[in-house]
Amino acid sequence: MSNEPYSGPADNRPAPVAEAPSQGGNADRMARRRERLEQRDQRKAAGEGKGLSQSLIDQLPVRRRPTVISPSGRIEQRFSVTPLRQLPRNNDALEGQVVVSRRRPQPRRNYGEQIWFLLSVALPVVIATLYFAFIASNQYVAEFRFMVKDASQSASSATAGLLAAMGGGGSSSAYDNYLVTDYLVSRQAAEELQSRIKVTELYARKDVADFWSRFDASQPMEKFVSYWQGMVTSHFDQVTGIAVAQVKAFTPQDALLIANSLVKLAEEQVNDIANRTQRDAVGYAEREVARAEERLKANAAKLAEYRNRVGVIDPTTSVGASNSALTQGLRASLAQLETQRQTFLRQGLQPNAPAVVTNENVINSTKQQIASVENSVGVNKNGAALSSVIAEYEQLELEKQFAQAMRTSTMAALDAARASAASQHLYITPYVRPSLPESALYPRRILSIIAVTGLALIAWLIGLLVGRSALERLG
Repeated sequence: MSNEPYSGPADNRPAPVAEAPSQGGNADRMARRRERLEQRDQRKAAGEGKGLSQSLIDQLPVRRRPTVISPSGRIEQRFSVTPLRQLPRNNDALEGQVVVSRRRPQPRRNYGEQIWFLLSVALPVVIATLYFAFIASNQYVAEFRFMVKDASQSASSATAGLLAAMGGGGSSSAYDNYLVTDYLVSRQAAEELQSRIKVTELYARKDVADFWSRFDASQPMEKFVSYWQGMVTSHFDQVTGIAVAQVKAFTPQDALLIANSLVKLAEEQVNDIANRTQRDAVGYAEREVARAEERLKANAAKLAEYRNRVGVIDPTTSVGASNSALTQGLRASLAQLETQRQTFLRQGLQPNAPAVVTNENVINSTKQQIASVENSVGVNKNGAALSSVIAEYEQLELEKQFAQAMRTSTMAALDAARASAASQHLYITPYVRPSLPESALYPRRILSIIAVTGLALIAWLIGLLVGRSALERLG
């Protein structure tokens, strides 16, 4: 080692000389401890210029100078630090030396972050600015406000529906409004508009719409439905009961035409849905009337077959009543004949007198006839029991009356259902009708550019954090 005086940095100057111990090993231990502390300070000073970690600083070699005993009896031990430019290429030659860098390394520029900023922020903002400032087409809005009104709803039921809506429940008018607002953005509305006014051609005009905003007419209807839902908005306010619809188009005339067509389609759809139940009621009533008529016809056929089989039209009147009247007449004649016989006997005529004998014969014949009629009251001319004949007739007559009553009631229900179906119950009431727009409301150019800038900055920041995290994990 060299014994030349120390000429290193001020922080690496020799440590104070330790006094020689008079006796014992305590002084030696104190000297070795002081020596370790001085070496650590020198390594720390040498590593700060390099930006090394603590583990690398502890591994730096230190060149030790020989121990010198001063005339006063103190032991001195000096250390020297080799500059970076004087380092040998052989790593073994660094043993016992401390490496000190004279220049701080310059940080490298991260071109990846700059490229990422240009791609994620600068380029989208420039493109959005150019598009919204010079290319984007104007879009005009036609608005109409409406409500669905039920003409058959009374004042009391309307008040009850309002209270139910305020209490959190739904009403039929609210459901109808929701139905209409949903119908306006549905595929069915788009298809009906296409069949009436060729709505796809209105949105595919190249002379008024830019390449990004217009619709490609060669695309299928599914694509147009998605495009249509972006050009038409509708919502219903349940508190006020008002539905609002807005239609965007590239010309004021197209916006007004589409809005008026939507009003007509919505009214037709509401009436069709409202009358569907009425049509079902009419169909049900017609089927019931037909069934009652078939039943009445079947009962009439049975009754005709019964009359042909029995031989009487009404057994309750033609058989029973006639037999009863005949019996009563015969009994009256018998009473007169018996009175006449008593008269003959009181006049003193003998029992064998011709007049008395004749009277007796007539009385006997009348009695036999009465007995014959009374015996035939319970049977008809065919010998069948009259009670069973009358019971069957009464059953057929009861079925006939029931079928007639059923037919009468079903006919009345059919007439009422037809009258109800002929009337219009629901009405679309557009109290704010579509009007011709005078100025374009869309696109909102400045707000759109600001929105693109904000989204681009968020994407740039997320990508930057992810990239730095990945580099730290890999490094």
